[in-house]
Amino acid sequence: MEEHELSDSGGIINKSFLNGSDEDPANGTDLLRKPMVSLVVPAVMFAAGVFGNVLALIVLGCSSREHKRTVFYRLVGGLAMTDLFGTLCTSPVTLVIYANNLTWVGGQSLCNYSSFMLIFAGFTTLFIVCFMALDRYIALTHPYFYSAKITHHKVKYILVALWGAAFLLACLPLIGLGENVLHFPGTWCFFDFRGEEIRVKMFAYLYSIIGMGVILAIFVLNIIVIATVWKMRSITKVQNSYSNIKCLDSEIQMVIFLVGILAVFGVCWAPLMVRVFVIQVAGHVGTEKDDLLVIRLASFNQILDPWVYLLFRKELFLRFYAFNKQMCNNNNFLKLQQCSMRSGSKKQFSPEVTIRKATLIENMDSNSSESYFSKFRKSKQSEIM
Repeated sequence: MEEHELSDSGGIINKSFLNGSDEDPANGTDLLRKPMVSLVVPAVMFAAGVFGNVLALIVLGCSSREHKRTVFYRLVGGLAMTDLFGTLCTSPVTLVIYANNLTWVGGQSLCNYSSFMLIFAGFTTLFIVCFMALDRYIALTHPYFYSAKITHHKVKYILVALWGAAFLLACLPLIGLGENVLHFPGTWCFFDFRGEEIRVKMFAYLYSIIGMGVILAIFVLNIIVIATVWKMRSITKVQNSYSNIKCLDSEIQMVIFLVGILAVFGVCWAPLMVRVFVIQVAGHVGTEKDDLLVIRLASFNQILDPWVYLLFRKELFLRFYAFNKQMCNNNNFLKLQQCSMRSGSKKQFSPEVTIRKATLIENMDSNSSESYFSKFRKSKQSEIM
């Protein structure tokens, strides 16, 4: 069983949270001088997360009415609200601890709150992204069912269900399945994924398996959606239907956004999920500094998600598509012009053509001179006669 003790400030400390490191947990001043433990990192992450998500919500609010009524972009709005909520509820606690010289305040209650919010925000983001991939899959492969059953009016109920599922999972450590503890450098609380108790390992397995399973499901759904869109676009090009091509362009834009979100989520959250799972299987791997690195990487997801939307939204996509098409047309025109110039220069300066022209000119000159002399002789003969 892991040993825990209360610090002087009442915060619970996991005695193994410096496993494999040389720093003294009581020496907060020395730790603050380390680049990995600098106050600048969480402060910048907090500011970037709030700014990006607020900007994304403003852009969504200013979008066209038709844009707002789609199921997919209402889910995007739910994702931005979830990321903003998670950032506002977790980062201030970390900043307070840094400002307090790495001394935990609030005891076990604040530790449970901080861990709950991290688990809740992570699972909610994961579930929303998964449903977005499922939404595109159903829309493309079962269009009649999608138009009849999945409407924009039902998005709020879907979001409530996803938030509810994440809420229940985040509550499990609070009711005994798992345990919330402080982690290196004592600035963040999360469930104990290094403990040896059965209940602790059970939640760690549950957390990592659900996380990796949902990420895999999102990847598979996106592959199916991309293949379906590619096939439909090939058929539409043959039929040369403008309305269908325009509709597929919108689908492609949504797929690009999904791929971007999946890439961000996979890079940010997958290392934490894999690390938790590996620790349960292989024992204590790496150091607590590695734990800090993967949890910060996971926190970057809330910062990068809104920028994926802002960069891949429909208006920018269409502008990029038009610009790319214009560039291709200009390049094709330049290539044709260069080919015509090269062919013209070859005809003009070819040795064979030059010889032919010289011969023709000589013949013309000789013929003209002969005709001139013949005319001159005839005129002289006529004078004599």
